[in-house]
Amino acid sequence: MPTLQLNDTDLDYRVRGSGPAMIFNAATAWPGWCWEDHQVPEFARDHTTIVFDQRGTGNSPTRSADYSTERLAADAIAILDHLGIERAVVVGHSNGGRVAQMIAIRYPQRVAALVLCSAGATHSVAGIPLKMVLGLTEKGYERYTREGSLATGSTKLFYAANKALVDAFVDRHVATLPPLEIMLRHVMGRQSSDTSSHLHEIAAPTLVMAGDDETHGDTADTHLQFAHVLAERIPNAKLVIFAGEGHYYPFYSPQKTNETIRTFLRAT
Repeated sequence: MPTLQLNDTDLDYRVRGSGPAMIFNAATAWPGWCWEDHQVPEFARDHTTIVFDQRGTGNSPTRSADYSTERLAADAIAILDHLGIERAVVVGHSNGGRVAQMIAIRYPQRVAALVLCSAGATHSVAGIPLKMVLGLTEKGYERYTREGSLATGSTKLFYAANKALVDAFVDRHVATLPPLEIMLRHVMGRQSSDTSSHLHEIAAPTLVMAGDDETHGDTADTHLQFAHVLAERIPNAKLVIFAGEGHYYPFYSPQKTNETIRTFLRAT
């Protein structure tokens, strides 16, 4: 796999297809494999797709303690620079959606369109959330991640009907976790990020998506809540809420996710 060597990080990236560029940003401390089963094969038919492992994850070792949203956005831009790509459709899931927003805010000329899959904007609590600390202490890293992924990734009804699919995806997620310190540093970077006061500056055509089962009993900082905030504050953003879907709909229900993205891109 090709690697882009930066001063403090070696970024592993994969390019497939040809045509207008699309770069995919994964969730908090995830490597890029999550996009490769469904989004890359679909969009590489008529786009140059770029997937990469975030610093400290997968095959991207880092020598830095900087995991800020600004730094992750700069990493994505560095890959585009390296490939000689001036503009791209920027796609982000979860915290990758925060990174995508930061790219659109800091590097507006580089963004042809913005696709935000269950992205956040700000957090009411800075630092590592107490609920996460307690969960990691009680359950350990792998069990905490597995149970959290099962609880938030899909509805109970979807899991009952698609147990093998969900279990295989979560197994792979757990098997590719970065070291705990790296994950926590990514969380710290995420929690300190706040794009909310700059959302009105985003000029790129924007698609905001979320599942309607993304509250899970929480009353603040939910991805469903954020989706409405993003759609209200980003000029002319299009909002799509998927019925019966949890946080992992891009990977569990890729056909309707991909078609929604295609419909949006055709209209831009």
